[in-house]
Amino acid sequence: MAAKTDFKRFSAYLGLNFALSLLICSYFLLFTGGHPLELAFAAVALVSNTAMLYAAAALLAVPLYLLVRGPAAAGALLAVLQLWLVTDAAIFKLFKFHMNSMVLNLFFTPGGLESLDQGWGTKALFLFLAALFGALQWLFWRLAGRWSGLVSGRRALLAAGLLFSFLLADKGLYAWGSLYDHTYITRVSRLFPLYQPLTIKKFAVKHLGLRVDQEVRGGIDLRYSGLDYPKAPLTVEPPAKPLNFLFIVVDSLRADMLTPEVMPETSAFGRKARVFANHYSGGNATRFGIFSILYGLYGNYWFPMLGERRGPLFIDQLKAQGYDLRVYASAALTFPEFDKTCFVDVPRAGYYDRPPGANGIERDSDISEKFISYLRARDVKKPYFSFIFYDASHGNYDPLPGMEKFQPAYGVSYLEVDKDNIGGLFNRYKNSIYSDDHLVGRILGEVTARGGLKDTVVVILGDHGEAFLERGRYGHNQGFSPEELRVPLVLYVPGAAPARIDYPTSHLDIVPTLLPLAGVKNPAADYASGVSLLQAEGRPYITAASWDTAGLLTGERILEMPLAAYKGGLRVLDAQYRELPAKEAAALSPLIVKFQKEAKRFTR
Repeated sequence: MAAKTDFKRFSAYLGLNFALSLLICSYFLLFTGGHPLELAFAAVALVSNTAMLYAAAALLAVPLYLLVRGPAAAGALLAVLQLWLVTDAAIFKLFKFHMNSMVLNLFFTPGGLESLDQGWGTKALFLFLAALFGALQWLFWRLAGRWSGLVSGRRALLAAGLLFSFLLADKGLYAWGSLYDHTYITRVSRLFPLYQPLTIKKFAVKHLGLRVDQEVRGGIDLRYSGLDYPKAPLTVEPPAKPLNFLFIVVDSLRADMLTPEVMPETSAFGRKARVFANHYSGGNATRFGIFSILYGLYGNYWFPMLGERRGPLFIDQLKAQGYDLRVYASAALTFPEFDKTCFVDVPRAGYYDRPPGANGIERDSDISEKFISYLRARDVKKPYFSFIFYDASHGNYDPLPGMEKFQPAYGVSYLEVDKDNIGGLFNRYKNSIYSDDHLVGRILGEVTARGGLKDTVVVILGDHGEAFLERGRYGHNQGFSPEELRVPLVLYVPGAAPARIDYPTSHLDIVPTLLPLAGVKNPAADYASGVSLLQAEGRPYITAASWDTAGLLTGERILEMPLAAYKGGLRVLDAQYRELPAKEAAALSPLIVKFQKEAKRFTR
């Protein structure tokens, strides 16, 4: 009988804590856009996510209660949980993402809180809340003793069934929302701490015949937007003679490939253009590299832009001015979801992203010919924007037949890559770049033959780089080494004198350079995180993004920062990518603060 009474009391105790956590987490509802569908789903997800947090907490709290034979240990655990939720809510308000070790570094590094304009008052409030939640645990235990009689097996089962129904509704609605692109549902996924979305798109494509290449429509009503983008309405005076914009992007193209030996065509064209010799991608993977090229924003904005189906202002402005918008890609634009972000406002008729071909170079050759055919047949009275994205230098490193210049060259299984065979793999990579450069030459030749260099801006660059064990890493999306981030950038603007630029520049600077050429008069800070490439300004750091981490490069230090709660701590590395003591992060705290402010500047 005593054991049964204890169980009822502890169940009531957990219920009171659950109600408090639900109240705390309801604060996150303030960050929804306010659309009725979004609010309804967020309310369901609030209950479901809190229940999942408590299911995990109960796995620890119940054994503690039984082992210690009293509420003290379990109460301490639940008090910490409540304090963590309140702290996480405060962090979300400040940074628009949840607690992680980068934030903890700011809190626990001397001077970190002060750099956020938070001092002893914040620390005192934290201590007060810790004491408050400790006192509430005592109160909840007393109340649980009075109300334990209300607990019964039937009521416990009803409560569990109700919470489970919220869980099913949450995951089912999210799966449905992601399947049919209901943005008011899908953008809630980053709202609650440790939220786990459920998607079934692969299953639906394979077993239900769902098509993922259908044109994306809609987006959200801007009244419900969580973005403050741009910061001010654009003031535009379209030029009397609009320029064409031609982007040629080579996947995984690292900076040291821009030589007459490896890229003779691009190198020759560079003598007519501005070559940026110290240029960095905004990400260590295609998703964030392309995003930073076209938006000029930090990579963390990918997620809200995807959630709201918001395209880049650069393309929006060209579309408003009547440009013919064209995208030629060797890989489908549905993954990464460029059809829902970068090119969401490009009409489907302007896509060519499923070329035939057995490998990357065959597909690259096909999209080159398709663009050349377009160039020959287009209406010359209408300006155009074209984005050509090559893929041969990604993954398999496919060369054109007869263009295997660098030897010995061979493929190597990713699992078998080491210092003994990396040379042959690197030569294969160089051959793929050499082959794509040949295709670039064909395109540039056609543009030149048709007089296009008089009225066409040409941008040739890599989306990100590729490492070949120079610092112990291979490929990309591994870290923030220079090999993964430094890329060539060749920028041709009609009438601009050729030059070589050695100061550090970033993908974030491309849109602030090009939008003024389309007549936009606003300062770059209204719509981007970069500055014009033509402004020789010193940079305190270069920033780059990955899925759940970000990198700050200062020249002497590389700082890897987590952007998700499940990631590890801050890592500080030297220029050779050797890890340094964690205390080295303290000196970089001011830069972390600058990064955080910019990473949330375009949110509401």
